[in-house]
Amino acid sequence: MWPRIERLRLVVTEDMAFVLQLSLLTAAISRGIDYVRLPMYAYPATLSQVEALLPFHIWGWIFIGAGVVGLIGVYTPRLPLAALAHGVLAALFVGFAFGALAEVMDKEGWFGWRTASGWLFGAVVVHAVLFSASKTAFRQAWDRRCRGAD
Repeated sequence: MWPRIERLRLVVTEDMAFVLQLSLLTAAISRGIDYVRLPMYAYPATLSQVEALLPFHIWGWIFIGAGVVGLIGVYTPRLPLAALAHGVLAALFVGFAFGALAEVMDKEGWFGWRTASGWLFGAVVVHAVLFSASKTAFRQAWDRRCRGAD
């Protein structure tokens, strides 16, 4: 038969998840500030169709808003704000990733997918996992409150 394949078993503690959330939400705010501060004449010439749907400063305010809402949610677990923020950020990166992949497919020769794959397999996956974990944590806290244990 096939040999048994060992895999790395990770344990992500609550403290590590907290630091990860703070880092990602701060990165979203930082990205947003960069988008807002970017002068119109300095917009990249290589925007995907999705990125070009809105001016950069609008995307920036969406990133800033999601990051701020998420940070508030990390500190106010009675509301599902962290889950909402991670869901919005995952959706943004899905859109950006597929827009960038569409641009790659339109080119002659297959190159330039590194940004799209980074967004898709990095940002989207991590925000989706944190969305799920935040939603689960909110539901558990809600259930405890409903039972009067909180």
